[in-house]
Order: sequence, then structure tokens, then C-alpha cells
Amino acid sequence: MKMGLREKVATAPSAPPATTPQPVSIEEECAEVESLRQKFNNNLFSIKQSSDLLMRLQNEDNGSKSTLKRLETLDFSFNNFKENIMEFLYSLISLRKLILAHNKIGGLFPSKELSVLCNLKSLDLSFNDLSGSLTTQGPFSLGNLTSLQTLDLSHNSLSGNIPEPLLARLSSLEHLSLCFNNFEGLFSLNILANQSKLKVLQIGHMSSKTFQVQTENIPWNASFQLEDLEIFSCKLNLPTRTFPSFLSSQNALRRVDLSEANLAGTFPNSFFMNKPRLKYMFLSKNSFVGSFELPVNQSQQMNQLYTLDISNNLIEGELPTNMGFFFPFLDYLDVSSNRFDGSIPSSIGEMSTLTVLDLSYNNFSGNVPKHFFKGCISLQSLLVDNNNFNGAFPSFVRSPNLTRITASRNNFEGQITEEMCELIRLLALDLSYNNFSGALPSCLNMPSAGLISLQGNSLTGTIPEAVGGLQSLMFLLLGGNQLQGQIPNQICQLKYLQILDLSQNNFTGSVPSCFNSTTFASGKQSLLFGFFFNPLLQLIIKGLSLSYNTELLEIITVLDLSSNQLTGEIPDQIGDLSGLHALNLSHNHLEGPIPTSFHNLQSIESMDLSNNSLSGEIPLQLEDLHYLSVFNVCYNNLSGKAPNQGQFGTFDESSYRGNQYLKWGNSNRGNATLLPPPPNLPSGGDNDDSVIDFTSFCWSSVASFVTVLLTFVTILWINPYWRRVWFYFMEELLFKCFGWFLEDAFY
Repeated sequence: MKMGLREKVATAPSAPPATTPQPVSIEEECAEVESLRQKFNNNLFSIKQSSDLLMRLQNEDNGSKSTLKRLETLDFSFNNFKENIMEFLYSLISLRKLILAHNKIGGLFPSKELSVLCNLKSLDLSFNDLSGSLTTQGPFSLGNLTSLQTLDLSHNSLSGNIPEPLLARLSSLEHLSLCFNNFEGLFSLNILANQSKLKVLQIGHMSSKTFQVQTENIPWNASFQLEDLEIFSCKLNLPTRTFPSFLSSQNALRRVDLSEANLAGTFPNSFFMNKPRLKYMFLSKNSFVGSFELPVNQSQQMNQLYTLDISNNLIEGELPTNMGFFFPFLDYLDVSSNRFDGSIPSSIGEMSTLTVLDLSYNNFSGNVPKHFFKGCISLQSLLVDNNNFNGAFPSFVRSPNLTRITASRNNFEGQITEEMCELIRLLALDLSYNNFSGALPSCLNMPSAGLISLQGNSLTGTIPEAVGGLQSLMFLLLGGNQLQGQIPNQICQLKYLQILDLSQNNFTGSVPSCFNSTTFASGKQSLLFGFFFNPLLQLIIKGLSLSYNTELLEIITVLDLSSNQLTGEIPDQIGDLSGLHALNLSHNHLEGPIPTSFHNLQSIESMDLSNNSLSGEIPLQLEDLHYLSVFNVCYNNLSGKAPNQGQFGTFDESSYRGNQYLKWGNSNRGNATLLPPPPNLPSGGDNDDSVIDFTSFCWSSVASFVTVLLTFVTILWINPYWRRVWFYFMEELLFKCFGWFLEDAFY
């Protein structure tokens, strides 16, 4: 018999009787707090989800459990908070450590909400979008947090003056970080004179141009011993711009960053006395003059120093001969962009822990002995470009970890030996504009190489077939040499090729039809390559040295085969290179028509086909090339009427002269006088009369880049959230790629 609804309800089991809540053990409560911490730390939660959870915990707190009231550490870092969540933290009366870093919290600084957390010892609100000023008086002030030991408000949008009375009240401070904000006015360090526990002070890089830091305005004695001092990218000690004198007594320092602090005067050699714990020293981008000298006492060494950066100053003279002895464990040495001269001290060649050596943009000279770097077994980056070194290039057989060698614009000579092929980890090799001669190494077994620049030398012979093994290569620059033979098809195996410069050589044969196998498309890999290795690519075209630095790497793609002896027709497949920005086939012996497939070059900005024997009409389909700003077909055998719509409406006689039967513009008249074409450049010549207007191309490229850059900067300036995202992204990228190198940076 079927059971009705009434019967079902009657027979349903009754609810269990209510029970008295049992007390929670300390072990259970600790486990719950730990579970809460792990659940939030390094995970993504929306503000609604986190708020709901906090409200639920508050409701539970009114019952038998007391988790929230006993909570001492709360870490909500690296989440997705967009609003201020301080209103949910009132009941955290036992909280000692609050970390809300790397979120999107906006609005005014929550002085009122924080002022009730009287037991707080550590507060980290870095990498958010908090604005407004810091309250210095009244019941709702950070001054109430007298137990505070760590205060990190960096990477926000806080404004106004840094409240000196507030800092004076926080007498327990050990770590203070206020950098990357909008603070303004003058901040005097003497206000911290009595902060005897202070160990870390990070200040600088404010958006406001009025922000200044002063350490010399009145006599004062520091009661603290700093371990980390960072006053960078600001105006320090105006108008004298003197080096902070109080640092002479700071003997516990481990990290000092005074880079781009507008300092001047004689280089502070005495600073290196009595700093046995110093690990990181940054004094770059100032205006220090004089010489760099080290104590000659053989009993003194700085065994802890890993990083020394004194680049971009006005320091002159020779490097100290005892550098290798005085800094026995140095990992990073950058003295670039100064006025140093003389030879490299031999003691540097014995620094076994050195990974980065940057001597570029100085006046160093002399012959570098072949086995000079035999002791630098850890060397990864060697930068000696733009100096006056001469002689044969040194050997690196005992430096298998090398990833970057830049030695351009010196006077090195001799052959590039097969030994270079043993550097299988090499990512960038730039030996351009020297006096190297002989053939290219036949091996080229550098599978990780992204940049090879050998242009502007006197290299001979052919391109070895092994070039096809450079599967990571993005930039191959061999222009301005005496190379010959056919362009090998193996180049087409380079899938990531972005710039190929074979100009001003003696190559013969036809243009390879397989170029469409490589994309000639810029991308993120080139941007990252430029970020970490900062190459300066230079193309010599029409007598102009066009430099493409890091910022342009993402948007420039070039195929330059100009000033050779190439014959035959232009392959239709070149039209498949839709990502190409610049094409230069000028000063060859090419014949036949301009391929109609060129209308597929939708990214092209500059096209130079001048000084060949091309015939037929200019395809009307090229009017679809909306970014074309430079077009040159001078001195060919073209006929008919040139396109005059779109970008072609902006081209004049300078694009077409030397074609007797070609008409252009609104005129039906062709060239009245056929001028003889200028001769091909000799190999390695200094002038190029071809005339692709690469000046216009350069400006066009720069204009495109500036537009993108200004848009990017505007977004970062207007929207603090995206500005924080960018800083966070770069920080994470550095740690992921170079964590092994930076593991000691934050001790």
C-alpha cells in the first residue's frame, strides 16, 4: 500500500537532541589557525569570498570558539583584494603580524582601522593602491602602534609629507620601507636619530618631483646600526649633493643603494673601510669624480661583498690593481659608463666567483692576454664594448658558463676561433665593429644563442651550414664584411629569426625562396631577451648607423640583403612574411617583376628595391600596405603608372627616379632624363647611396614605439593598480628567472 505525504512526515526520523558545545583544545585551535593561514596564503580569493569567510569566523567567534580573538598572524598576500578589508579585522585584538602585500587594495590609508590593533608588531601593506596621507595626530593614528617593529608601505600612492612626528613615536621600529609612493617635501634623517633598533630603511623613488632627503642639514649622531639602507632615485643632500657622512659609522651594513640619488663630489673611497658585512653596494647614476682607490693594507678584505655597481658616473684613472684580492668573492662588478682607462688589473682574472663583469663604455686599452680569464670559472656575462682594447680576443675555455659576450667597437683582431663553439650556453655574442678577419667558425654549436652580431669586421669565406643548428637565434647580423658564396638555405631553419642583416658583403646566387619558413615576427621572447641582455643592435644602411635597443626589440623585424651580388627574380614567398617591418634588397642584380604577393606584407614600413634591374609595373595591390612610410624603387627598369592611393599618395620623385618608362603621381610624364644608377658599394664600404630612406623608417619605428610606450606609461601613471601589477610582474619574473642569483638579496 502506498504511503501518503502525511504518513511520510510522521515516520521521518526526529532531529538529534541539542548538545552542549565542547571546549576546543589548544592543539585543535592551532591546527585551525594554521589551516586558515595555508588556505589564504598565495591563493586567489575575491573580496566577496574573503569577506564572507571573515564574517563567518566572526559569527563563530561569538560561540564556543575563540579563533579570531587569539589569531596572531594573518597573511593575505598575493590575493585579489580590491577594497579595503580593514573593517573586518576589528576583533583581531591579539594580532601581531598583518600581511596584505601584493593586492589591489585602494582607497584612503586605513589609519582608523589600524589604530585599534595595539599589539601589532609587523604591518606589510606594500604593492597596493592606497592613497591619502598618514595621520599623525588624534586617536586614529599609526602612532598608537607603539609596538610596531616592521612597517612596509612601499609601492602605493601615498602622498603628503612623511610624518616625522609619527616616526618619532614608533620607537620600536626595526624595518621602515616607504619607497615608491607620492610623498613630497623634505625628509630629514635626523628625525630617526633615536631609533636605536632601526636596521632597515628604504626610501626614495617618489612620483613627486619635490621630494628630497637630507642627512647633512644639522649635526646629529645615529643611535642605530643599519643593515639595509636604500635611498635611491631621489634628490639627496641638496644643494651640496655630498655623500652621507653618517654612513662612516654604520659598520653593520649589508646592503647600500644610493643609485640615482643626484650625488656628486669625489668618489667616497673611505666608505669601504670597516664595512666587513657589506654584501651589496649600488652607487650608479650619480656624478662622482676622481679615482677609485682601495686600501693597500694586505690584511684588509671585504669577504662578504657580492655586488658592486658604480656605473654611470665620472670616475677616471685606472682600476685598483688589488681589486681581486680586496673583493675575493665578488659576484657582480659593474664599472661601465665612466672614464676609466689603462688595462684590466690582472687580479680580476683570478676572481673565481665573478659571474658578471661590465667594463663597457670606458677608455680601457691594451692587449688582453689570451688566458687572462682562466681563473674566472664562474663568469657568465662579459661586457667590454666601446673601449680601446686591441690584439687577439682572449680565450674562454675555462668559462663554460658564459651566456653573454659583448666586445663591440674595440680594435680586436685575428680570427674568431673554433673555441667559441664550445660555449654551448652562450645566449648573446656581439663582436661587431672590430678588426676580425678570416672565416667564420665552421661549427657554430651554440643552440641557445639568441643574438650573434659580427658586423663591421673583415670576415671572409662562406656562412657555414651549421648555422641551421642555431634554433634559438633571433638576431643574426653579419653585414659589412667580405663574406661570399650563396646564402645557405639552412638559415631558413631559424624559426625565431627576427633580424637578418647580410648587407654589404659579396654574396652571389639567388634570394632563398625558403625565407617563408621563418616567421620574421617579433614577440615576447625578444622582449624578455632584451630585458635581461639589453643588446644594442646596429644596422649600417645608407651610411646611417641605426641602433635598435631593448625597447625596440619587440616591434622591429628586418630582412636586409642589400649591397651584394644577388641575381635572379625576387621569390614570391617573400610576400608570406606578414610580420616583416623592413625589407632591403637594394644594390643587387635582381630582375623580373615586383611580386604581387608583397601586398601580404601588412606590417611593412620600409621597402627598398632600388638599384636593381626590376621590370614590369608596380602592383596596384601594394596600395593595401597601410603602414608603408618608405618606398624606394629608384634605378630599375619599371614601367607603367605607379599606384597613387593610400600611402603611395605621399611618395614623390625620390622614390621612383631612374625608371625611364615609369609614371607617378598625378602626372602622365615619366622621367625626362634617365640618370645612371650609383655603383654598388664595395664590401665594407662606409657610404650607401641606395636610397631607402632609413631615416624615415627609423623615425617611423621610433614614432610607433613612442606611441605604444606613451600609452603604456599613461596607463601606469593614471591607474596605480596596473602600475603595481607591472612592478609585481617584474619582481616575480626576476625571482623566477634569477632566484638563484637573488636568493641572498632579501635576508
